[in-house]
Amino acid sequence: VVAARCGVASASHAALRRLAFLGLVLGRVADVAVTSKYRSRNSGLTHVNLNQRYQGLEVFGGHVTVNVAPDGGIVFVGGDLVDGLKAATAATPAVGAVAAVEAAADALQLDEPDDLRVLSTRGGRAQETVVSDGGISAAAIPARLGWQPTASGLRLAWQLVIDAASEEHLWNATVDANSAKLLDADDWTVHDDLGTLATTLSRPSAGQAAASAGTPDPVDDGSSYRVLA
Repeated sequence: VVAARCGVASASHAALRRLAFLGLVLGRVADVAVTSKYRSRNSGLTHVNLNQRYQGLEVFGGHVTVNVAPDGGIVFVGGDLVDGLKAATAATPAVGAVAAVEAAADALQLDEPDDLRVLSTRGGRAQETVVSDGGISAAAIPARLGWQPTASGLRLAWQLVIDAASEEHLWNATVDANSAKLLDADDWTVHDDLGTLATTLSRPSAGQAAASAGTPDPVDDGSSYRVLA
């Protein structure tokens, strides 16, 4: 399956055994889509990124990267797919992309959106949509329809990226496309305390380091130079 999709002549039984070792049984591998692939000029490896699908829609979080050798053998497989795919909600959205953005803004305690509207929609089952920033995002808000894995099964959902305009947060939020409930939110911005960073990264001064090495500071032979800590 992988060989056919990435254009490699043969993946061989070893490749399938490698996939099986990772729990990627044929029933799960059969419904995948190639999202990107490229060949490394130096190594000759083909790097293929696969996305798990269910009823033609992306399964959020179901991603696998496969590295294929020139002879078709699988060198490495990384990532994970979702077990036991089953729908827990209807496959037709009752909540549109604009309403999903409003629900996400409320759940994430952002400002109330203003003049939200659809800027563009790409046809097809996925309904990839771009919504205006609504005054809550530093950029237009992309939304795509897919399946969010939950304990009770897959739930049809909108996945949104909101670059919070009033805060230092870049939210990847998933909203149920039938109930408008926030199912998941991941802040892609990492926050660190400057004081903690300074302590963690602190090093001995140049003078202390030189003294401990038994070398005068600065070395008076033209080989030393000053740096900013």
